[in-house]
Amino acid sequence: MNTGTNERATDLTYEDRYRSLGYLFYSIAACDRSIIQAEIDALKEMTARHWLMEDRSYDELGIESARYIDIAFDHALEQRLSSKDAYARFVEDQLREPRRFDGWTKSLILRTAVEIAKASGSVNRAEAMRIGDLQKLLGLHHA
Repeated sequence: MNTGTNERATDLTYEDRYRSLGYLFYSIAACDRSIIQAEIDALKEMTARHWLMEDRSYDELGIESARYIDIAFDHALEQRLSSKDAYARFVEDQLREPRRFDGWTKSLILRTAVEIAKASGSVNRAEAMRIGDLQKLLGLHHA
């Protein structure tokens, strides 16, 4: 028997999932209350090298589905969303649909988060804590 929550979860599209990831990755970059170009570049490189290579699907407008990662990141940046609020969006989506990412995708999520955090030269305390929270949320034990 499906509840309303489960039915809603199954209605999420790939674009919704990628949009959620965009907010997650923004939250990593914004942990220290500033986003530098190197963090944006790290996201764009990870998106191009991994996310777009893995998923070649397009939405009804012809936009590559994985581009919604960048679109949501840019939207959060333009809106000056707090890191906490952006992460809360991802957490809410993840809790609503906990099985939406397989093990390989969870590892790629974590690798992308770490690459964004390392882009400034080193991972700061706030980023390390957020990555630790992400590992727990995804059920991963190490980076």
